[in-house]
Amino acid sequence: MIGAILICLGALAMGLFLAPKASQGFNEFKYSYLKKGKKVQETRNVYRQLNDSIFLYANDFKPLKKKATNFTLEYFDGNRLVTKISARTITYIEKDSIYELRDFVKRTILENEDIIEKARKKDTVLPFNIDEFTPVTYVAETLDYMQLSKFIEKETKRGSSDINRYKVVAYKRWSIPVSAFILTVIGVAVSSMKRRGGMGINLAVGISLAFVFIFFDKVLGTLANQSDFPPLVAVWFPNVSFGILAIYLLYNAKR
Repeated sequence: MIGAILICLGALAMGLFLAPKASQGFNEFKYSYLKKGKKVQETRNVYRQLNDSIFLYANDFKPLKKKATNFTLEYFDGNRLVTKISARTITYIEKDSIYELRDFVKRTILENEDIIEKARKKDTVLPFNIDEFTPVTYVAETLDYMQLSKFIEKETKRGSSDINRYKVVAYKRWSIPVSAFILTVIGVAVSSMKRRGGMGINLAVGISLAFVFIFFDKVLGTLANQSDFPPLVAVWFPNVSFGILAIYLLYNAKR
């Protein structure tokens, strides 16, 4: 039991603080070489809610060029549209920390009239970071727990389509250490049982249970990522089920 607790605490510390730092380099390598060409960001028909009153849309986003086409930014006061900015292209000028908008049109909606401002080119500051326009799919894995909690809160307000994926990552920071503890207890309980066939049977049973656990964990995690299945249930169901099994096996092993 002491060994299981130590493994659990070690996994907890790594999951909350150490693993995210290593995950950044690992994912960059994986998507640069092992999964080269696979889509890691949303780039077509990008829609984002920045907060309760600001919404943006872009038809085509090019992350490497920091550029988007058919850009629209809308400001609302409650349910009333007060300002709408549109441009054929928008490009982030990193050295100046500004945005360059081509074929710029700004419409300000007043009580009795609309004010229209047009320009072939407009350099301005906008209320969002270009790197947050469409986060990479693995961004949650690179954040420590405190950063991840704030990120999820912000993305929830923005109406992100990947919010379930982020919640699965957050819940697993706590569930994986518990999984390690449960599987260690199961391993101890199974190995201490006396069976015909010796330790080989016990080893086969232990490995089989581990594979079943991993299977359920992966299937439910994928289900939560790609559907409306509750992430909390997906992450903790294997732990609850195998936790009950661990208690049963440990009780019978003592007997």
